Amino acid sequence: MRLLFCLFCLFFFQIKITAQVINIESKRFLQDTNGFIGKADLNFNINQNISQVISLGVNIHSQYVHNKHRILAIGDLAFIKAGKQDFVNSGYQHFRYNYKLSHILTWEAFVQAQYNRILLLDRRYLAGTGPRFKLIKQPNFRAYTAVLYMYEYQSQNNDSIEAYNNRISSYLTLSLSSKKVEFTSTTFYQPNLANFNDFRIANDTAFEIIITGHFNFKVGFNLLYDTKQPIGIPDLTYILKNGLSYKF
Repeated sequence: MRLLFCLFCLFFFQIKITAQVINIESKRFLQDTNGFIGKADLNFNINQNISQVISLGVNIHSQYVHNKHRILAIGDLAFIKAGKQDFVNSGYQHFRYNYKLSHILTWEAFVQAQYNRILLLDRRYLAGTGPRFKLIKQPNFRAYTAVLYMYEYQSQNNDSIEAYNNRISSYLTLSLSSKKVEFTSTTFYQPNLANFNDFRIANDTAFEIIITGHFNFKVGFNLLYDTKQPIGIPDLTYILKNGLSYKF
C-alpha cells in the first residue's frame, strides 16, 4: 500500500525524479508584453496506514518583462517520504536575466542552486552567461538555440566528492502547436571544457493530443546521460509518463 501510494504521488504530481539538468525552456512564459506574470502550485498530503506517507510539492514561477529586459525566477521543491524511506527529495532555485539585442539575438545570464538526495547530488551551484538565438518564430512553430558558458560547483555522495568545473551549456529547443497537437522538446549538451569525456546529454519532451474539447492525452519523456554520475547511480536515467487530462 505504501509503494502504491508513492507511485500515485509520482504520477499525479508528475515529479521528475531523474532530472539533474533543469529544462528552463519549458518554464518560460510565452507572453512578450510588458508586465509581471506568475503562478504558484502547492500540494501537501499525509497518509497514515501501516506507516506514515508524507508528500510535498511546491512550485513558484514568475516572469517580468520590460521592453528588452526579461527576468525569470523559478523555485521547485518535491518530497515524498514513506516511513523512514525517501522516494523523492529534490529541489532547485533558478534566476535568469535576458536582454534582447536584436530580433534574433538575446543575451542570457543565470544562477541556479539544486539538490537531489535520491541521485546522491548533495549540492550543485551554477552560474552562466551567453547568447541565445531565435532560429524560427512562426505562429505554430518555434526554434531556439543557445551556447552558454557555465561555471559549476557540485558535492555528491554525502559530500565525499567535490568538483569545480567549467562547462559549455548548449541547447536546442523546438515547439510545435496546432488545434489538435502540442509538442515541445529541448535537448542539452554540457561538456566539461577541461575534459570532453565528462559530459551530459539531456532531453525533455512533451507531447499532447487534444481528443475532445475536454479530454487531452499527454506523453512526457525525460532522459539524462551523464558520464560522471555519483557513485552507485547509472550513467543513463530516464522517465516516461503518460495519461489523460480533463479540462472543464
